[in-house]
Amino acid sequence: MKIIRKNVTKDKESFYVVTRDNRRVEPTNYKVKWEAEERADKLIKMVNDFDPSSKVSIIYTSSPERIR
Repeated sequence: MKIIRKNVTKDKESFYVVTRDNRRVEPTNYKVKWEAEERADKLIKMVNDFDPSSKVSIIYTSSPERIR
C-alpha cells in the first residue's frame, strides 16, 4: 500500500485519508495508520470487481480538509 505525505507540518495534528484515483473516498480522517490500511484493503477488494485500473492510496497530511 502506497502512503503519500502531503502538507505535513509539525504544529498541527496529522491524519491518514483513504483516496481512490486521488479523490477522497469518505469524510473520515484516520488517526492511526492501521485503521486507514484496513479501510483501504476493504476498498481495494470491492473496487477490483468492477474497475481493476483504479488506484487506491493513503495520504498522510496535516490538512485533510484540502483533499477533495
